[in-house]
Amino acid sequence: MVEEKTIVHSVSDLLSQAKRTSACLIVVSGKTSVGKMFKLDRQEMTIGRSNDAEIMLDDEGVSRRHAKIVVRADGSVQLVDLNSTNGTFNNGDKIDVVALHDGDKIQIGSATILKFSYQDSLDEALQKNLYESATRDGLTHIYNKKYFIDTLRKEFAYCLRHRVPLSLLMVDIDHFKRINDTYGHQAGDYALSRLSTRILDAVRAEDVFARYGGEEFVVLLREAPEDKAFILAERLRRLVETTDFTYNGQQMKVTVSIGIATLQDADYTDTDAFIAAADKHLYRAKQAGRNRVEAKMLG
Repeated sequence: MVEEKTIVHSVSDLLSQAKRTSACLIVVSGKTSVGKMFKLDRQEMTIGRSNDAEIMLDDEGVSRRHAKIVVRADGSVQLVDLNSTNGTFNNGDKIDVVALHDGDKIQIGSATILKFSYQDSLDEALQKNLYESATRDGLTHIYNKKYFIDTLRKEFAYCLRHRVPLSLLMVDIDHFKRINDTYGHQAGDYALSRLSTRILDAVRAEDVFARYGGEEFVVLLREAPEDKAFILAERLRRLVETTDFTYNGQQMKVTVSIGIATLQDADYTDTDAFIAAADKHLYRAKQAGRNRVEAKMLG
């Protein structure tokens, strides 16, 4: 009987929490990751392309300060256009100021559509899990390739426009097939996960670390010139080389090769050329004996 009451009490608490709702904007279409949720937890929040905007949208059709959300004292929510170039639309109608209602569709710029919604704690958790599953790698739990590509396009355009450096590290585990063949695929998965944890702890919070595919990873470093990117790459290389990789009592030797590309003064015309340059230097590192870092500065 005591256990039954405890269970009922827990369910009751859960349902009580679920009744508490929060106003949110959810990306349903656009260049910004679909499914991303912005909780409207401040009195005013700016929507725009600026990095200072609380709701930052990667869309060339979005003004730097495009619109703002105002949460009034009575709990109602207003959408206000900030004299944007391309206008702000709610349910297809161009607006200056409008009160938002649950389910409204807001168009900001040329491609971005946001849904205004009241979410309870269970809805929030579900939305967060959906977004995480869409942007995270299932094995390593770091960002996946799609998230990296989306972020790279945004960062590349920003750094090109503002003439600030952007560096890309391409990291590849040496002889990974040999690890799988010798110790088994589960040991290979362990190596991928352990390496991911170690590197994630070593990079800056603002850096983007993602699994690019198979045994290949990428690190995106904003405002990092080539010399600083090289220092970090060497640190990561040594970190992996000195990390203990032991699976089921068997110690595995794991090293990485790293290639670097740096966007400085419009060196590359697009993201494909940027990735290709980092991949070229990674190939050079492999050809030169592996467990090393290669960059343009060394060529």
